[in-house]
Formats: sequence, structure tokens, C-alpha cells
Amino acid sequence: MGRFFQGLLGDLMRLMRTDAPVQWDLATQLAQSVAADGASEPNVDPLARIRLEELSRIAELHVADVTGMTLTASGRPLAIVPTGRAEWARRSLADWRPLIEQLAASIAPIVPGAESGEEGSELSLPDPEDAQSGGLEALIGQWTTALAPAMIAMQVGSVVGHLAQRALGEYELPLPRANEGELLVVPANVAAFADDWSLPLDDVRLFLLVRDLAAHSALNRPLVRARVERLLVEHARTIRPDPSVLDARLGEAGGDLSELTRLLGDPTALSSSLDTPEARAVRASLSAVEAAIAGYVEWVTDTVAGRAIGARLPVAEALRRRRVERGGEERAAEALFGLSLDQNQVDRGRAFVLGVVERAGPGELSKLWLAEGGLPTPAEIEAPGLWVERINLPSLEP
Repeated sequence: MGRFFQGLLGDLMRLMRTDAPVQWDLATQLAQSVAADGASEPNVDPLARIRLEELSRIAELHVADVTGMTLTASGRPLAIVPTGRAEWARRSLADWRPLIEQLAASIAPIVPGAESGEEGSELSLPDPEDAQSGGLEALIGQWTTALAPAMIAMQVGSVVGHLAQRALGEYELPLPRANEGELLVVPANVAAFADDWSLPLDDVRLFLLVRDLAAHSALNRPLVRARVERLLVEHARTIRPDPSVLDARLGEAGGDLSELTRLLGDPTALSSSLDTPEARAVRASLSAVEAAIAGYVEWVTDTVAGRAIGARLPVAEALRRRRVERGGEERAAEALFGLSLDQNQVDRGRAFVLGVVERAGPGELSKLWLAEGGLPTPAEIEAPGLWVERINLPSLEP
């Protein structure tokens, strides 16, 4: 019986073998299923698609005027892509795949007996033949390693799928996207948001397009993309999975797939952050960059809304309330990447941006995204005058 069980586990491990740290097919299927809540979604209404394209041209002109920048680093036209929730989840996973793989490979392996002190260990599947030669106990001892890419896939798929259920546009999370030529919008979620708050639908559409275009213009600059991705990977290296918590959670699930995906939906529940000076410095730097991006997007959106909509307060207040009241699924999506997007962060960034504008004028803000070292340090996000002085120091290079 033992030899039969050995052979069965060995065959399963061969089927699960992957060179990637994440089982992407599983992640995508789960994300789409969660996003659509297991049902088929209707196609995007052609009238909604046409109206979004019309409003996007207005939004692009205003955003380019306020920011003084092209919307893409290459200067190519930007395509508005209305999608359903499941398609948003699929495209988001595809866009974030390189980053998620870096994050997964940076986290210590979730295996019993793994060396917790080893930095940058990669998740890999043991050779079933080697495991079988050590007997049934050795094979079972390495089973979690075989499961690791699938477990990460379930966590990522669950988180992104739940995020898609409420996503309004491309930048629910301020992360660079692989395809800088597109901007995703989820018309069904936008219409539901407008209806929930009794807001004019076109006002909401224009406001959200401006918001995401502002984020797009900043996050897709090469210097910004490189800095954000580097900080996210450095932050991932400060996370240590806890195998005992994983074992307990698997026991709680009791074989129920829906319960398992719910338990895995909170990345912070399976790990803890290192409390070292280096880890604290990384978190502080990432927080400062997040705040600067969020504050800049708020400032651009408010400025454009004042021109194009006339009264920005109702839509802005509804989005503020939505941010304050966001559920556990959205917080789990932020935690997956090490982000914290609460209202305090937005207010912190907004105060920094207004401080820069007050001291040096709105044109100075473009240096955040276009200058080498333009993003603020943790000290500068609290004191915008320091950033203005540093960014305008004369170059010492000949």
C-alpha cells in the first residue's frame, strides 16, 4: 500500500512540475471565476463603449494640459478598453505577471524545514525520483514544495478576482502595467458606483478617466516604473511565510475549495514582516512613493474636474467614502504587493503636492516623474520644501 501511495504522489508531483514560481493557468482560471462570481458576463454595451471613447478624448486633452506631459512615455496614442470583470482580472494578471513572479521568487519557500535565513530563495519542485528513493516520509515531507506554485496561484487568483468585482478602472492599485498603450475600464462597475451614490453617470465616467489617465502618465515613466518595481521586490524580501500558519489554515478549509480560497485571500495571514532597520527603511520608502503618486493623481483629478465638470465635490466625496469603507478583499490586494492605500496616505501625498505647487508652481511637479531621483524620500514627503531644494540643486557632473 505504501509503495502504491508513493507512486501516486510521485505521479501527481510530475503533473504539477513547473519552472515558474506560480501556476499561472490556475491563477487565471480562479481569478476569472471569482470576478464573474461563477456566472457568464454579458458583453460591454456598445453605447457605453462609444461614450467612454468620446469622454476619454476630453479627459486626455485636459490631463495633458495640466500635467504638461504626454500620457505615455513613448508618446503613442492611448486606447480605452472597456471590459467585463473577468476580462479585467485576466488582463491585470497578465500585466502584473513579471512583477508577481519577482515577488514570489523573493519570498522564502513555504516548506517545512526551509532555511528561513536564506534571502531570495526560489520556489522549486523536487524531483519525484529523488523523493521516492528516500521513502514515503521524504516524499510527503516535500509535498508542500510541490504545492507552493499552486498555493501562490490560488492566493493571487483569489485576491485579483475579488478586486475585479469592484474595480472601476485600470489603477485600482497604483502599479505599472505591461501594456502602456491601453487603459482598462469596467463599465458595469462604474455604472453601479454612479447608481449607488445617485451621481450623473457621465460625470463619474469623466472623473474616473481623468484619475486613471493621471496615474498612467506618471507610473509608465521608465524612471518611475523601475523605482516602484525595485521597492516592491525589496519589500517582498522582508516577508517571511509561516509554515505552521499555512498548515493550520489548510486544516480549517477541510477540503472545501471555496473556504480555502477565502482563507488564502489574506496574504498577511500566512506571513509576517521582518522588523529590522533595513526592512523599516524599505517600507518607509515605498510608503513615500505611494503617497506622492496618490497625491499627484488627486491634484490632477481635482484640477481637471474643476474645469470640465464644474463641481467635483460629489464624485470626489463618494470616492473618498469608498476608499475609507473598502472591504477586506481590497485591503488583501494591497497587502499582496505591500501597499497601503488608506485615506491617510492620500491626504499625506496631497499635502506634499500642494506644498510643492505653493513653493515652486505646478510645473515643478513634472520633475517627480522625469528627473533622475525625482521621487521623494520619506523625509521629503513630510517636508516638500526639502524636495524642491534637492531637485533643483545644480549637477556636479561636468
